[in-house]
Amino acid sequence: MNDSRVTKLTKDLIDIRSESAEDGEEEVSKYISAYLKEIGIKSKTISFGKHRSNVVAEIGEGEGLMLNGHTDTVPIGDPSKWKCGTSARMANGRIYGRGASDMKGGIAAILAALGTARLREPKRRLLLAFVGDEERNLEGSKCLLSRHKSLFNGVRWGVIAEPTDLLICIAQKGIVEFSITVAGKAAHSSQPWLGRNAITDTAKAIDALSMLQSQFKVHDHVLGTGTINIGRVSGGVAANVVPEKCNLEADRRLVPGENVQTAINEIKVALERVRISYKMHVTLSQMPYSLPRNSFIARYLKSLTGRAFAGVYGYTEARLYKDMANIDCAVFGPGTTKGIHGPNESVRVSDLEKGTMYYSRIINQWLAG
Repeated sequence: MNDSRVTKLTKDLIDIRSESAEDGEEEVSKYISAYLKEIGIKSKTISFGKHRSNVVAEIGEGEGLMLNGHTDTVPIGDPSKWKCGTSARMANGRIYGRGASDMKGGIAAILAALGTARLREPKRRLLLAFVGDEERNLEGSKCLLSRHKSLFNGVRWGVIAEPTDLLICIAQKGIVEFSITVAGKAAHSSQPWLGRNAITDTAKAIDALSMLQSQFKVHDHVLGTGTINIGRVSGGVAANVVPEKCNLEADRRLVPGENVQTAINEIKVALERVRISYKMHVTLSQMPYSLPRNSFIARYLKSLTGRAFAGVYGYTEARLYKDMANIDCAVFGPGTTKGIHGPNESVRVSDLEKGTMYYSRIINQWLAG
């Protein structure tokens, strides 16, 4: 049986490696540009570094709606843990491969919908933005928003095709990602009292940070409460040396109603209580984001899809587009966040087909005015 358009696009995109830290998005950008040209849409590739690029295209004029997706992925990881191999493969009604859900499937659904859309004599403007570096530093979108601001003139609303199980996500968590360097004093392990063990002090920090979870009071009706996770710990040089330094990396997720500075202050207070010597560095911070259910884009998607409202537990670029261009974005796409950064990432073919159908409605209704 021949692949449908969206199935072929998804498999093709998966098989073009675009790990954010290694490959860049250049080859994926070339594929998307060639496809858009094939269906009669003129696009532009905008580079923001070596092998790093975005693809943008505009259809029509006037009041604007943006369709957005990121073309980079996280690394594949250990290939031996992929049951179907690391190339795109279809089995049991699913397509497997890195980026299947996050989010080459969503991009494929947009592209497939564009392939059958009624593009002649558009009454309003549609902006397509396929961006890079979302999985790391958001440099693709930042490039467009800072150096190509005119693209967003008149664009008031957006749909980001991240995986949401085709639910209309109108809220998302914010983030404070931080590192802590705990200072100790080196000594021989046979006389540990002459030093100070930075690893055991870090263990105290971990206990203090973990206890914060029970103290989060803000509860969002969509996303629940905030969270904190200790993601990485490293330190020491040898078993017979009292370690003089230990590094900890963690992230704190915020729900609407919480803010970055308050979260940072809570972390510092918790660490001060355990009386350790440390330096803290905030590596990433973004406020949470929410849209009212009666906002235009929420009502627009609801009227065209009938899907339920929900929230995104992870971080998307919706907040960035709101802060830098005042664009109200909802997140809506095929695929699920379960397993997206692990081995055997997959997306249901039926969700891709439904996503294509919904995007077709969104595009056609918008361009028809």
